[in-house]
Amino acid sequence: MNKIFTFGLDHINIQTLKESGYEVITQNILPDASQLGSALLIMTSERVAPQKINEIRRNYPDARLLYWYQTKQIKQLASIYLLCEDNDIQFLAPRSTSLVLVEKVKFILEEEAAQQNRVIGIFGSGPGIGCTSVAKLLARRIAATGKKTVLLGLNLYDPGLDQPASISLDQLRSRITRKMVTESDFDNLVDQDGYLYLPGNYDFLATHDYTEEEIEYLIDESQKYAEVVICDFGSIPESAAWYVGMQHSALRFIVTHQKHSYRLLDLIELAKHLDLQPLDFQLILNRSNISTSLAGNISGLTGSQLFLELPHYEGLPDSLPVGKKEILALDEKVQILLTSLGIIEQQIKKRGRFFS
Repeated sequence: MNKIFTFGLDHINIQTLKESGYEVITQNILPDASQLGSALLIMTSERVAPQKINEIRRNYPDARLLYWYQTKQIKQLASIYLLCEDNDIQFLAPRSTSLVLVEKVKFILEEEAAQQNRVIGIFGSGPGIGCTSVAKLLARRIAATGKKTVLLGLNLYDPGLDQPASISLDQLRSRITRKMVTESDFDNLVDQDGYLYLPGNYDFLATHDYTEEEIEYLIDESQKYAEVVICDFGSIPESAAWYVGMQHSALRFIVTHQKHSYRLLDLIELAKHLDLQPLDFQLILNRSNISTSLAGNISGLTGSQLFLELPHYEGLPDSLPVGKKEILALDEKVQILLTSLGIIEQQIKKRGRFFS
């Protein structure tokens, strides 16, 4: 059993670590270096100020260290992250949940952290870029393969529908908070083109009241119900849902535009503080009217792969009127996507058709 020292960690996360099979030694003061040795020490910013990070590494040259920065201020995130990197200290970002903590500990201790994950996260490089429309298109094509698909509207700043809905995230929230979501709740979601859709948050005054644990619970329950869960997280990083999505999605797609290269770079730089790299993202170029070579330049600039290009459509249609050419291209991508998630077996393409 691996031994973990903690300094400043709350009792809920300590209990989660114990339930995950770790021996947890809670410290009221920092342990002696000889006592800690090469074990893992988890510290929080509430007990260890960032100014002490250099000193901490000098005092524990052999230990594995994890620093949980819990101040929810993006402006200081980069500098604290770099400070930890310089001192070979693992960094845990604000808004991280207990599950993220456990996965991080498994990574540090080089343990197997395999867990079936069928969550597809859709993010945007800016408001109005088309996250919801692209998420619905992807959900429609995945549902067309016969897979039970749920689309969750988790952009807490926009419900994703222009009219009131019979069910939405804010209407379901009391059941989410009490962890009472059942199969019947999913059965009552909006049926759209073969997939089930939970519109997002209409209660804008409650945007910042959502917690990471609530979003994490909803996503986990959705995976029990559906074969594929697609989440529309929107384009604004400052929400509990956005952070959970970044950390828990098996596949992450960024919907972007040809003029958003500078925004993409900022977004990917921010994601590095969550242990994500450019290759952890796939790009969907929406409203594209540029050549393939220029689209490739965007991919080369960011270091993320280009997954799909969608042409420009007049207006802002809720359901993208994609043509036959785009549908065929997307369906091929969907086959690859489902294979990567382990939902279908790898298939061989012959003359435009797929065979197992």
